[in-house]
Amino acid sequence: MSSKGQSYVFQERARAPFLTVVTPQKVNNKGEPKFGATILLTPGSVDKKGIEAALVAVAKEAFPGRDLKTLKFPVESGDLMAEWSAAKKKDGSFFRGHTVFKASSNEENPPVLSVLEGKNIRELLGAQREAEGRKLFYNGCYVLLAVYFKAYKSKQDDPKDGVGEFSGVKAYLNQVLWVADGPRIGGAPSAEIFKGYAGSVTAEDPYTGADDSPF
Repeated sequence: MSSKGQSYVFQERARAPFLTVVTPQKVNNKGEPKFGATILLTPGSVDKKGIEAALVAVAKEAFPGRDLKTLKFPVESGDLMAEWSAAKKKDGSFFRGHTVFKASSNEENPPVLSVLEGKNIRELLGAQREAEGRKLFYNGCYVLLAVYFKAYKSKQDDPKDGVGEFSGVKAYLNQVLWVADGPRIGGAPSAEIFKGYAGSVTAEDPYTGADDSPF
């Protein structure tokens, strides 16, 4: 695919209910281990608007003329996620009222981890990455991300033009900056929490009627 993709750096701190940024994990014990971050975007925030604008721009370049609502994006309605969690008898109340954004990277491309200390940023290098990373990057802390959006065509798509329902835009996780502590979210790691949800496609547009946005 010839689309160039687009970088995006968060402008406001956001809570991360699930982080797998120190050690990669498999999802549902399948596939290759991956690093990942699940972020809560607040309605009307700079980053929610910026991320959605970047996703649309990348999608339009890669799939000109395509109905964007037929593509898959790394964002979901927090209300729908809360309902899905409740159906699985899990607490997903923290999702409500937010847009849920997910970014990941493969085992060969671990995200750069850094810590905000006053007005300075310190990168976690060598042994620090694991020793400090495990203490700081827990489920529930506040972070900033640097990501890269790239369009993709699934193997399940038509090999000629890639217009199957599994085409979309993926968010690659490049850097994670720890900003502040937040209420810790306990329980299983994100790979376990979302094992039944990973890879699914939400056909319903949670913002139907607001505008012509695919979100």
